[in-house]
Amino acid sequence: MRILFLGAVLALSACNGGVLGPPNSPVPLPTNGPIVYSCADGTQLSVTFEDDAARVAVVGGVSMVLPSAGSPEAPYYSNGRYALRGRGAQANWEVGRAAPVRCRGG
Repeated sequence: MRILFLGAVLALSACNGGVLGPPNSPVPLPTNGPIVYSCADGTQLSVTFEDDAARVAVVGGVSMVLPSAGSPEAPYYSNGRYALRGRGAQANWEVGRAAPVRCRGG
């Protein structure tokens, strides 16, 4: 019985291209459209990056456009009160003088 079960698992694994195991690489973030960030303090952001700004919607809160205040190598967007530092899978969200909060995109 164990041999049949093991054979079935191996057969399914081969047919699915190894889907049963851990993924070979993380799912890429979108290159256009919104990226949803989950922050360490529970804040959730939906961010759409443009050439010179980031459109940010705080889930359950305010929405704003943050102009670019950085460079492509060190992306930083701020309107003086709110700021987003980073782009892609990792970013820091800043509100006023509070300590930055780490956020993960996905």
